[in-house]
Amino acid sequence: MRDQVRVTGIILSVLSLGENDRRLTILTRERGKIQVFARGSRKPNHALFGVTQPLISCECMITEGRNASYLNSAEAKDYFPGLKTDLDMICYSTYFSDLAEYFTVEGMDERNTLNLLYVTFKTMEKGQVPLPLIRRIYEYRILQYYGTGLETFHCISCGKEEDFSWLSIREGGVLCADCRGKRDGKYGETRLSPALLYALQYVSAAPLSRLYSFRLADDVFAEFSWIIKNFMRIHVSHRFRSEEMLDQL
Repeated sequence: MRDQVRVTGIILSVLSLGENDRRLTILTRERGKIQVFARGSRKPNHALFGVTQPLISCECMITEGRNASYLNSAEAKDYFPGLKTDLDMICYSTYFSDLAEYFTVEGMDERNTLNLLYVTFKTMEKGQVPLPLIRRIYEYRILQYYGTGLETFHCISCGKEEDFSWLSIREGGVLCADCRGKRDGKYGETRLSPALLYALQYVSAAPLSRLYSFRLADDVFAEFSWIIKNFMRIHVSHRFRSEEMLDQL
């Protein structure tokens, strides 16, 4: 027996199948990440043609079968039109969706990532925060959701809660001056300025409603970006086409 359920979420990606069908990957509030087949949705006059596109927030009625799920109807809640205004916006939003699809697992509670993606898209549409800063904040926060965030509130060597002046990207956290002094720089630690430490701590702990509410001086952002970029390389071995496009912008 097949069950019909209503889900809400964001379409992460779309794969064309045959002449008329699509397979959607949707990050939903109710079921986590799901794969749904939309039969006939590639036909221009089909009722699902316009809503079965990437980067759309929608409410869907699906039929869950034993081996596959099928889309019966869908209503768009937000097309995020601002994300389609230029190549930069398209590349960044696609990359964020790719990361969400990479990290999320089918059947798990993925509301944190869904909410992060939605807030990120709305922030991009407002156009008040530089896209490169949005990228690094998003990367840092999504790593944290999946257990690989940087430890920025305790020394990773002794547990001390103050006097942080160094960061070990390889070991994933901050070091107090005493512990770093005992290492003689053997592990390639990076010196932390107070502004850089604050930025890392803020992104770790800020509520989503305030996540993108700060700016960084150019020199601090350069350090912040370098740290997140290299930390991502350690924990994300996959190379995304959207990321390659970003690097060429």
